[in-house]
Amino acid sequence: MTVTNRAGYKPLPAKRVMIPKALGSDKMRPLGIPAINDRVLQMLYGMSLEPIATKTADENSFGFMKGSGTLDAIFTLLKGLHNPLFKPEVIFDADIKGFFDNISHE
Repeated sequence: MTVTNRAGYKPLPAKRVMIPKALGSDKMRPLGIPAINDRVLQMLYGMSLEPIATKTADENSFGFMKGSGTLDAIFTLLKGLHNPLFKPEVIFDADIKGFFDNISHE
C-alpha cells in the first residue's frame, strides 16, 4: 500500500491482461487486475458510499443500483406507458457495446 501524503492515496498500477471477448471470437479485451490492498480500499469506499448513492439517486436510475437492472427499467417504462398521465418527452435507448474498449483507462 502506497500513501503519498496528506493529498491522499495513490494506488499501485493495475496488472493488465488481455482476455478473449467471447467464445469463438478472435477479439481481445483488456482486463485490469488491481493489487489486493487497492481492492480492499475500493471495497471499503464502496461500502461507505453505497448507502448515500442509494438514498440520493434518481428513482428511475437502474444501471448501477444494487438489486436493480434491465428488467426493472423495462417494467417501470411499460407501467408508465400504460398510464394515461404519463407523457414522456424523450425515451432514450443506447447500445454501448464496446464503449469501454474504446475509452482511455488512464
